[in-house]
Amino acid sequence: MLTFNAEQHRYFWDGKPVANVTRVLAELTDYSVIPAATLEVARQKGVAVHTMLDLDEKKDLDEETLPDWLKPVLAKWRQFVKETGFVTRASESRVYHPLYKFAGTLDRYGHMAMIGGFAFVDFKRSFLAGKVIGLQLAAYRAAYAEQVPEAKKAVLFALRINENTPVRLKEYNDPACFSEFLALLTAQRIREKYK
Repeated sequence: MLTFNAEQHRYFWDGKPVANVTRVLAELTDYSVIPAATLEVARQKGVAVHTMLDLDEKKDLDEETLPDWLKPVLAKWRQFVKETGFVTRASESRVYHPLYKFAGTLDRYGHMAMIGGFAFVDFKRSFLAGKVIGLQLAAYRAAYAEQVPEAKKAVLFALRINENTPVRLKEYNDPACFSEFLALLTAQRIREKYK
């Protein structure tokens, strides 16, 4: 059984810690040039966006309590759904890969009429992480497909969505992404073994 400790941001399978997708990839993106306070504000805003969009999906969002900065984000998401015909099947879902023993939380999985098939959509405030986003999405797809086989062929997208810029949908289709993620996962385990 998969559990998650929000304070530590750690995943556990049957009580034993397992690798976290975002931690496996953490070393690939250099945030050192960004002041710590700026990063913390961005992190908090990211959490707020994810929470709001998940509550909206569950029809449990009290829009009157939203701070002003979140209202345009919600409007942009709803417009995106309308334009792409995206129908959510999974929202903020924790996933686990039983063979490779890693876990994470995917943002959205669903059917997108615009592409005529299934897609993963990961929310990003920016594309600063670049190609690393593709590795993240490939890991989520592999883990989710263990439960939902149709997801193996789903298209991977990141959606830049924030209060200041127009939304932008970017596809990640490099077939090497998952094998590269597994190589990083192996490297992390080797480092931990020899600490």
